[in-house]
Amino acid sequence: MWQPKATATRDIFIGNSGVSGENDGPHFYTSSYEHVYKVKVVIVGDIGVGKTSIAARFVKGIFNPQYITTVGGSFLSKEVQMPDYTIVFQIWDTAGQERFRSLVPMYLRGAKAALIVYDVTSLESFKIASKWLKELHCHCAEDTKMMLIAAKCDMPSAVDPSTAQEFAATNRMLFMETSSKTGHNVDKVFTMLASEITITDEENRNSGLDLSDSYSDSTKKKRCCHL
Repeated sequence: MWQPKATATRDIFIGNSGVSGENDGPHFYTSSYEHVYKVKVVIVGDIGVGKTSIAARFVKGIFNPQYITTVGGSFLSKEVQMPDYTIVFQIWDTAGQERFRSLVPMYLRGAKAALIVYDVTSLESFKIASKWLKELHCHCAEDTKMMLIAAKCDMPSAVDPSTAQEFAATNRMLFMETSSKTGHNVDKVFTMLASEITITDEENRNSGLDLSDSYSDSTKKKRCCHL
């Protein structure tokens, strides 16, 4: 069975003052394929649910149980080669703290996919998923793929998986149980996104990373709301 091949990675950390990275100036991706597409993925969820661990496991193949709480947000990227084209996943890992919630709409601009993460050991983190979903509906385009992620599935669960699956199905979301510690299903999350996302934007082809992420017309028409 064919599996996507990951190649280049890069990370940037975002704070209250803006963007900082290893190098200044524009950054462009190169690939042996003619068609290269950027796919912006935003990860949201309550504080401590494992958002950063999912991103780090997928991009860097590592798990660190001592991750420091994300401040503002962070950015990671990974190039995945599909049979006929290359996808550059631009992954925005948002902070779960209340004081950073006002930044979430900025990260959601132009997102092709959004992951709502909950911690299976915390029923409260699952309950708040519905609030995150409302936030996504307010600020994401209608064609944004949304996925509910059950994190830390290597631990005893306080959330019935069937309840989570029903919630996802009712709200037309994809669903995946994952463990960043063991790596279970983490890559599969992005493999599924790659197969589900329809890439038709010609402007996305062979383009470099644009951190401005201007509003699309479909996003502009969304009403404002807050958690």
